[in-house]
Amino acid sequence: MTAKMFRLVLTGAAGALLLAGCATSPPGPAAPQGDPAPTAPIASGSAIDCQAFTERMAAHAVAQAETVVTETDALAAANTRAADAEAGDDGEPADAAPATLATLPLFSISPRRDQLPVGWQPWTINRNKIPTTYSMAEVDQRVVVHAKADSSASGLYVPLRERDAGMLRWTWKTSGVIRNADNSDGPREDSPLRLFVAFDGDKAALPLKDQLMYEMARLTTGREMPYATLMYIWGGQRPEGAVVKNPHTDRVRMIVVDSGTKHANEWRCHERDLRADYRKAFGADPGRVIAVGIMTDTDNTKSKAEAWYGDIALD
Repeated sequence: MTAKMFRLVLTGAAGALLLAGCATSPPGPAAPQGDPAPTAPIASGSAIDCQAFTERMAAHAVAQAETVVTETDALAAANTRAADAEAGDDGEPADAAPATLATLPLFSISPRRDQLPVGWQPWTINRNKIPTTYSMAEVDQRVVVHAKADSSASGLYVPLRERDAGMLRWTWKTSGVIRNADNSDGPREDSPLRLFVAFDGDKAALPLKDQLMYEMARLTTGREMPYATLMYIWGGQRPEGAVVKNPHTDRVRMIVVDSGTKHANEWRCHERDLRADYRKAFGADPGRVIAVGIMTDTDNTKSKAEAWYGDIALD
């Protein structure tokens, strides 16, 4: 394998770690339809009554309002200073590490309807991929993020100050599933809705191949990759509760919390115990939470998807 080819392969692996869900290198052969890849043990269900969810989120918004306003004001000022900073040698802005927040900015109380809340950062998996479109929208009398994907893949995320794994709550809706998607099969690994949580950990304790991939990812992207990523998805093939290994990297595990078309065009509200889910998916205790993000992607199946993300809270 030439040095150039080696770099391309590991750059693709880095992309998988960056957003943990889309192939960035050429896909391998498809798994036989009648022989799905094995999955980890089934996780418990998480759907909760949306009225109870709304009441909890309202209380959360009140409790976090002052902290969010203070943090986002400071972050907006930092972003302005960064935009005025000197560009790098290649004419592109310097790739500084994004500022971290203590809380997730809520979509519902965003002061502006024409742009995403300050703190939510765009995440590009691969510059050769078409990005998914994200915008603010008022749907069903609530302010949410509207995602539209057309053979595309990209996401949004919030870098967080390290914190213990607690309870994660969110609401989302999709107009339909990607019928030919299968999250255990690289060439068909797409989803209309994903919510991912990145964890820190001791990378030195990982196998050598994983350490080499992390190092190459750092060299090629300028970013430290998360030790592990836990992802909640709306699946098309797997049943609710299934724990699926990402086909591109063992450092990502997916839990199917909604599946199929039964609840399409309905708001689904979820509450998850991150510590319990991490143990179920990885067989160990989690490290500290360092980021939360969302993604709608259809790049592998070359399909379309439309979805909506409501407020997300991490207690």
